[in-house]
Amino acid sequence: MDFNDTPEEVTFRKEVNDWLSANATLKDSSADSGYPGTGEEDALTVAKKWAAKLYDSGWACLHWPQEYGGRSSTPIERVIWGQEASKYRIPGGFFEIGQGMAGPVLMMYATEEQKKRYLPPMAKGEEIWCQLFSEPGAGSDLAGLKTKSVLEGDTWIINGQKIWTSGAHFSDFAI
Repeated sequence: MDFNDTPEEVTFRKEVNDWLSANATLKDSSADSGYPGTGEEDALTVAKKWAAKLYDSGWACLHWPQEYGGRSSTPIERVIWGQEASKYRIPGGFFEIGQGMAGPVLMMYATEEQKKRYLPPMAKGEEIWCQLFSEPGAGSDLAGLKTKSVLEGDTWIINGQKIWTSGAHFSDFAI
């Protein structure tokens, strides 16, 4: 198996590097190599600005189709992006549930009206999503969940037990 980049992948890697070098800071052993956002701006503000920059430059949601604000990248292009981006101090951690889980589900099952409402702000990093399906005794195993919701009139009554949800305090929506 040949693990060398094809000519197209070499071109893509250069495009990634050119953009990252113009828009992000290289990790440096003499500097903090963690995520930015510990100074004047908090991590969430920095991450939202970064997500908007990605979106405006056509680098957001590499795995999403272009029609929904993504790049329609191939799997190897996503690997190349990850390899190259790992060399830079890039904020993250806030958008994975929305862009990686909720967005693809909405693309498959939502109405066009719902897609137009939720996907653009998700891709731009304007709205944050978390997941709500972990429970004591089940973890994130959906088959083991015990929480139930019942529609009573115009109100959904939800009964179950929840211990924690990562990122809930930052989130606008949940799945």
